[in-house]
Amino acid sequence: MKINFKSFLIGGILVTAVALFFSAKISTAKSKLGYINTKLLWELMPERVEADEKLKKLEMELYNFIVQEQESFYANVQKFQKDSASLSDLVMKQTYNKLLQQQEVITSLPEQANQELNNKQQELYAPILKKMQEAIDAVAAKHGFDYIVDSGQGHLVYVKNKEDDILPLVKEHLGLK
Repeated sequence: MKINFKSFLIGGILVTAVALFFSAKISTAKSKLGYINTKLLWELMPERVEADEKLKKLEMELYNFIVQEQESFYANVQKFQKDSASLSDLVMKQTYNKLLQQQEVITSLPEQANQELNNKQQELYAPILKKMQEAIDAVAAKHGFDYIVDSGQGHLVYVKNKEDDILPLVKEHLGLK
């Protein structure tokens, strides 16, 4: 079987033309990209103010408790130092051991307080973050966006079209000013 060079060339050109046509079609398909600054949205959420107030109150409560425990410990140490000369060996050893235990408790209090504060923050912030995400998802779906980039997290270095910022749309969806 003899291959006709002319047919081979025409077939190659046809295949190339079809490939170029489809690649041009594919490359012209545009994804709709939007962006939002979630830090700005976070600052606008009214529930955040209430959550921050609750966290500040808890932080002050924990701080005051730690300070009171430290003051109590120091007072006990001073009393022990003052009275130690007149105490029996048994009472002195027991009092000293109690002071060591109290010191261990006081040393662990800041870490425990931070853990409690972090847990409370997660508990209070989770529904707000969920509400924000649901609003972003709803607005993005409604307006046909394929992708939303968070410009507040530094993941965006260039924005040509300011009309793709969906923060005003999400604010409207949430009823925020």
